[in-house]
Amino acid sequence: MSSKDKTSPTAFACMVAALGAMTGTPPAHADGPWENPEQIRGAVAAFVKAHLPGNAAQAHIVVQGLAEGLHFPACKQMHMGFFGYSNPYGNQTVAVTCTAPSAWTVYIPVQLVMNQAVVVAARPLAAGTVLAADDLSIIQRNASNLAASAVVNPQMAVGQVLRFGVGAGQPILASMLDAPEIVHAGQEITLVAEGDGVRISTIAKAMENGRPGQTILVRNNSSGKVIRGTVDQAGAVLVPF
Repeated sequence: MSSKDKTSPTAFACMVAALGAMTGTPPAHADGPWENPEQIRGAVAAFVKAHLPGNAAQAHIVVQGLAEGLHFPACKQMHMGFFGYSNPYGNQTVAVTCTAPSAWTVYIPVQLVMNQAVVVAARPLAAGTVLAADDLSIIQRNASNLAASAVVNPQMAVGQVLRFGVGAGQPILASMLDAPEIVHAGQEITLVAEGDGVRISTIAKAMENGRPGQTILVRNNSSGKVIRGTVDQAGAVLVPF
């Protein structure tokens, strides 16, 4: 079987909208013998499996169609190719084309079900919760239904702060998390000015709370000058000069 894909995304969208329950029409003069629908489905499943990336090799392939009562003449030369955009981790459409003895084509939708471990809330959690290991659980979910930013390792979430509340069993997304505030208003911190290979440090007082990467206001204890700088991972505040 050979793979070919020359169909434009626009044509694909139009075809999918038009497919409905019927995925193809055999020649009007054909009266048998018919191609076995199960053999067509099996060939489609084998074609899709052969094109899966290595990390999706265990995906469950669900071949949808053919519509009940739809028949196609027996085929000696059958070819398959992905129709339109082929998502190796999601739903696909395979074009099955016969060139001899009768010419016909049928478009068969295929669904990939690939489970992936994902971190979820073990119980309802309020906004502002600093996540601990026992706040989280790991379950298997269909990867095609998961957001790209779903957290898959609980260590990526432990110690982080929820930006808003979540329900029990809800997947934890990276976009839901903030780093904890490590600088607090009124706290004395190290103020570091650096540039052109020079680094100067002094003591300042934080005027705002801050987390790593966040810009806050601090007051230089020596000069009394208010400066805006960026909190680093160690809790110092960095300013360029």
